[in-house]
Amino acid sequence: MTEIIIIRHGETEWNITGRFQGHSDVPLSQEGRRQAELLGQNLAIDAVDKIYASDLIRAVETAQPLAARFGLAVERDTALRELNFGAWEGRYFSEINEETPDMMKMFYRDPESIDIPGIENFQEFRRRVAGRVRTIAAENKGKRVVLISHGASIRILFADILSMPVRSIWHVSQFNTAVNRIRFEDDGFAAITLMNDTTHLCV
Repeated sequence: MTEIIIIRHGETEWNITGRFQGHSDVPLSQEGRRQAELLGQNLAIDAVDKIYASDLIRAVETAQPLAARFGLAVERDTALRELNFGAWEGRYFSEINEETPDMMKMFYRDPESIDIPGIENFQEFRRRVAGRVRTIAAENKGKRVVLISHGASIRILFADILSMPVRSIWHVSQFNTAVNRIRFEDDGFAAITLMNDTTHLCV
C-alpha cells in the first residue's frame, strides 16, 4: 500500500481579498506562513519518504517546514500547479461577478460550459494533475509521499478518483493547509481515507 498525503497551500493575500490565483506566483501571507509552521510541527505522521510541491511559491513555502522536520528536499513539480484561469487570473471574484454574474454562477455550476479566454481545458487539467499523482504513487510503491498543491488541483484529483463530473468539484471544500490522505493499492486502485482535515491548526 502506498499513501499519498496531498495538502493545499497556506493562506495568501489573494485568498483573503478574493482573487483568482491560478498560475500567478503569489507568496504566503503572514497567516499562511504560520499555518505552514503549524503543519510542519503538528502533521500526525512519524515518517515521510518524499515531499513534492507545485513549483509555485505558495506551495513551496508551505512544504518547507515539513521538509525541514524530516530532513528532506522539496521536489518542485509543475504538474501539481493550480488550474490556469486565463483572463480571470489576478481579478477579483466580486469584480467578475458584477460584470458578468451569469458567467460567475455558471463557473461554479458547470465550469466546462463557459468560455473564459485562455483558461486551461478542464479535461487536460484533470489528466495533468491526476496523471502525475498516479505516476508518483506508482514510482513510490509502499512509501508515504506528501504533495503540496492547490484547491482546484486537489478537487480535480478527487473527481478522477471518485469518477465525479467536473461540474461537481466546487462541492468539495479545501481549506488552506487542508490535509487529505489517499491509499493506493499496487494495482492502482485508490481510496480517499481523509479529506479537508485542519486539526494541525488547533493549538
